[in-house]
Amino acid sequence: MGLSDPSGLSDPAGSSDGVVSVGINLLWLRTGKVGGSENYAIRLLSAIPPDAPVRLTLFVSRGFAKAHPSLAERHNVVASPPARGRPLRVLIENTWLARQCRRRDLAVIHHLGGTVPWVGMAPAMVTIHDLQPLDHPKRFSVIKRLYLGVMLPWSVRRAEMIVTVSEFCRSRLVERLKVDPERVAVVPAPVDASSTASDMPLAAAVPDLASPFVLYPAVTYSHKNHEVLLRALGRLASRGMDVALVVSGGPGPMDAKLDHLADELGVGSRWHRLGRIPRAVLDGLYRQAVALVFPSKYEGYGLPVVEAMVRGCPVVAANAGSLPEVVGSGGRVVDPDDVDLWAEAIGELVGNPDARRELSEAGVSRIGDLAELDPAAELCGLYSRVAR
Repeated sequence: MGLSDPSGLSDPAGSSDGVVSVGINLLWLRTGKVGGSENYAIRLLSAIPPDAPVRLTLFVSRGFAKAHPSLAERHNVVASPPARGRPLRVLIENTWLARQCRRRDLAVIHHLGGTVPWVGMAPAMVTIHDLQPLDHPKRFSVIKRLYLGVMLPWSVRRAEMIVTVSEFCRSRLVERLKVDPERVAVVPAPVDASSTASDMPLAAAVPDLASPFVLYPAVTYSHKNHEVLLRALGRLASRGMDVALVVSGGPGPMDAKLDHLADELGVGSRWHRLGRIPRAVLDGLYRQAVALVFPSKYEGYGLPVVEAMVRGCPVVAANAGSLPEVVGSGGRVVDPDDVDLWAEAIGELVGNPDARRELSEAGVSRIGDLAELDPAAELCGLYSRVAR
């Protein structure tokens, strides 16, 4: 079992046995608070088989081992000093983490949180999930966009290899930051076909829900574009079609505004914000929803789209960012801002079981294509390539 080792005095993980020793920087991972990037990191690391030619040391914040026990049991886990807030975490990355790396026989350090510290060991790899802070800076706080405006360019210069999650992101890195395409590798999230669907009745998960519903598991950030769905529901309600929208995810900046808009449009009783829910409940909702609706205006990947297709849930997504690439022929893509098209797509699926079945089958077929990829093997190959 991997033990928490804040002292840095564990046995060195050398590579004389042909196994590449890799440090994984997960200090940015605040369990339950960083959404898709956490899901990606945990899913990717979990997919690395025990007999892979790598030895991982995970540098994590306290509480990680409890939240992700299977990873803690398989790998050496080194917990950092307590850190509250980004400034202290950045300081720890540039001091404590740098010292830890120097004390250990690591062949490469992989920063999965999108930035490479100013101080630290080489060679380094970095995973960048998207360039939204550079492409759409007004969607971020002044401090965050200034910080990332400096750190993203620095990180791609500092890293010997850049990992990203889609061809869309790869193209943005090449175009926006002038990165050599040979230094960018696409490693998507592994397809997870496991299910933990809850036996909880729908009425218990979503009180007062008595109508067919579409599902959108996304925090209410502005680019997630929940508004277009509420307006589509309003159009459908005016035509006498009763359909609800179920949203999961932690508290978001647009919650109050969207609550007000739902009431203003007369669909307040059809707007269900569940907050954070257990994975088993979300799996159950995927299986019971008329469709997953995903009108996001910017995605580096879009993991819920894949999760829905795995579970046979029809998918309607925006034709923006990486979503057309990920959905492929497995779902329907529409303009993220066209209310009429969203109303039409939702209305057709609610009223036409054959359309739902066809889209569900298309999604399952698309998952077959994605499942042929082996991101974990690709990642291990990159570690061997970068290691000195």
